[in-house]
Amino acid sequence: MRARFRGMTLQTLLRQHGITKIKELMHRTGLSRQQSWNLWHGYVGVGKATAKLLHERLEIPAEQLLQVDPVPARNRPHTTPPKPRGRPRKAETRPSSAAADDRRDRFGWGPGDLTIHEPEEASPP
Repeated sequence: MRARFRGMTLQTLLRQHGITKIKELMHRTGLSRQQSWNLWHGYVGVGKATAKLLHERLEIPAEQLLQVDPVPARNRPHTTPPKPRGRPRKAETRPSSAAADDRRDRFGWGPGDLTIHEPEEASPP
């Protein structure tokens, strides 16, 4: 699908303004190689920022840029989410709330298992 200006492609319009190659579009606008290629071949539409850039740097009349038919969004083939890598995680097991309340601390002592005694006074020899 190509971006069209009153029945003409962006590529044709750029050629009318003296840009005959993608590399020239890239250097004169400062766009990346990928973005220039996508614009040239009509894979992406001309948005507000791109239209402003083309108008300022290439002196293409804004009236022509405003007549762009937007490129509709399309589903890209082969864009499934990546498969998880590595070993699958184990199922998380959480203790029930009743079991969590009466659990013993990490030393294995429960309430009342430990008694602390005051030191006895030593008798004088």
